[in-house]
Amino acid sequence: MKQRTITAIVALAAFWLIVYVLPPMVAVLAFCALCAVSAYELLGATGALRNHPLLWVCCVFAAVVPVVSSVKGIYGILGLVFVYTVVSFIWAVFDHERLDFAKLAEGFVGAVVIPLLLSSILRILIGYPLGRYWVLMPFLTAWCCDTFAYFTGMAFGKHKLAPYVSPKKTVEGAIGGLLGGVLGLVIFAFVMTNTQDASFNYAILIPAGAIGAVLGTFGDLSMSLIKRKAGIKDYGNLFPGHGGVLDRFDSVLFTAPFFEILLSLTGILR
Repeated sequence: MKQRTITAIVALAAFWLIVYVLPPMVAVLAFCALCAVSAYELLGATGALRNHPLLWVCCVFAAVVPVVSSVKGIYGILGLVFVYTVVSFIWAVFDHERLDFAKLAEGFVGAVVIPLLLSSILRILIGYPLGRYWVLMPFLTAWCCDTFAYFTGMAFGKHKLAPYVSPKKTVEGAIGGLLGGVLGLVIFAFVMTNTQDASFNYAILIPAGAIGAVLGTFGDLSMSLIKRKAGIKDYGNLFPGHGGVLDRFDSVLFTAPFFEILLSLTGILR
């Protein structure tokens, strides 16, 4: 518990420095590193591409995704998908005994899909005038959901939500987490309205909090499913006591892109 607490404090301090103090380039470099590590964790820890050179190619592509997707947009993403697909399939043609279609698909998820989802955080941060505040929305929704789900599950949990994937999660906890996600987002909107003169559309904000909480729960369960299938406890140990990048960012994996889409449509703001 002590180690987890120290790690959490250090991580929050680093987040504050990167988002609110240091130049934007530091955030870009930090996300390049996080995405590269996430690819290594997914493809190395699970054994998908362990001991195969394509693993390192995937890490390089993953590191490039945050920059390209933030600067070049949809055409940059299309270019990455095109180049990675061509490279990996050509490689498989000459190394078909070690690279089957399943490994190619896993490589694509590690090199492109997960980094692209994680990079939503960076795109929110640097893509909007108040991005340093909007970037809190997916985190607050996911964290409040996790916190409320934990305590609600402890107090009232009786019905298992997904016992194979996560034996401790309950339906009651999930409902509490949904309410927590909504409450966290509403409090955030109230603070922003009174400090930054922002104006929110609560008819969209409240359902967005609920949907974000559900997506956070399933992001967690999705990464847990992969770990369960691979027979591992954590993806890594980058965050002592908490695991790796995918262990700590699993809850925002689906939530961050959801809020990026909402912000791009400007439906959540008046």
